[in-house]
Amino acid sequence: MILRRLAIALRKQDWFTVLIETLIVVFGVFMGLQVSNWNETRQERVEAHSLLERLERDFEQQLALTERGIARQLLYLEVTGRLINGIRDGELDEETLASDLALVDSVATMPGTSVAFQELVSTGRMRLIRSGELRDQLYAYDSIVSYLVVQYAQITSSVDELGRVIIRAKTLELSGQPSEAFEQLGRVESVDRAVLLEDGEIMDALQGAYITQDNSHLVMIALRARIETILALLAEERGEPVP
Repeated sequence: MILRRLAIALRKQDWFTVLIETLIVVFGVFMGLQVSNWNETRQERVEAHSLLERLERDFEQQLALTERGIARQLLYLEVTGRLINGIRDGELDEETLASDLALVDSVATMPGTSVAFQELVSTGRMRLIRSGELRDQLYAYDSIVSYLVVQYAQITSSVDELGRVIIRAKTLELSGQPSEAFEQLGRVESVDRAVLLEDGEIMDALQGAYITQDNSHLVMIALRARIETILALLAEERGEPVP
């Protein structure tokens, strides 16, 4: 309709009408572009909000797993240290010996990668995160954890070696039924104290496992700090006050 009026005005050389109709067309196109941009911006805000919520849930879960892992690793260090000192002194703690031997060849599981972050990268939506610091922290965390996952078998090889040799000193409790909880795994029925005290390979393996467990504890503390930093940056990105 507007184009028809504009054509008529041109034939009549009605320049005032031509100007008005042209301005109406330009304004309509401009408003259409603005509405499109507003809708696109709004959609991006909604998408970014949903994404940040998913990232936050992911890293809250990883923080909880890391906290539990640190607590478990402290227990394993206590157990391994007690056995090393007991063998050195020739005086084993009889009250804790069986339970210590059930736990000593253990190492806590490291936290995992963020599925939400990996999806964000694979779909090319990192632009939705405004903070460069947050992006850097997410990339760094993913790189570190991915490396740890790949190297896990090598990192924990000394603990595996301890499990191989220390079985000589213990007889497992066999109920004939599958375990119903992790606490039931590897329960010790009896201990050969002479083997434990005299087998030098066991002492070497205990000390190697202690170093690995201590290192794993330090790594998890560092990862916990990274996760807490990421959660604080996510809160800032969402505009929430940081506690």
